[in-house]
Amino acid sequence: MTETGEQEVHADDLDPAGRDASEAEADPAGRIGSRTRRPSTRRTRRRSFDRASLTARWEGLDAKRAIILALVISVVALTLAMPVRTYFSQRAEFDQLRAGNERLRSEVTDYQQKVNEQGDPAYIEAKARERLQFVRPGEKAVVMMYPDDDARVAAQKKAEERARNPWYGNLWESVSTPPNAK
Repeated sequence: MTETGEQEVHADDLDPAGRDASEAEADPAGRIGSRTRRPSTRRTRRRSFDRASLTARWEGLDAKRAIILALVISVVALTLAMPVRTYFSQRAEFDQLRAGNERLRSEVTDYQQKVNEQGDPAYIEAKARERLQFVRPGEKAVVMMYPDDDARVAAQKKAEERARNPWYGNLWESVSTPPNAK
């Protein structure tokens, strides 16, 4: 009996079929063991380690063998550490290169589309009219100049300043300042 109250079963207590010989019943033909067993008498062999068997194994361990085994395991671990690290670093680099290739492929398709557009005569004509103000013979070019933001802001400040001045100051300024000096 063990500490938990279960009965230990040893290998010499088992019949050739691997069943507990003390629990086997003889069948009418005289063979040992029956195919039907009562559930109350069924006992299974313990496969987990007991404390006693574990300590017995630990005490029977040879120190030289343990050191050699530890050395072999450490050499194998150190031998495999570098290739495993290299594998993971190369895998990460491969993933980065794959992402870079996808980005470059999308850029290539964008540039190819731009090249195809620039080969179109209608596109070339539209860009020449827009950028260079080209016109066809017989057409008249009309160029409208819009003030930029700085000029617009300066004009607004000047209008606000004139609105703050009294009416006679604005009159005197318009009379005293020549029109080109503004």
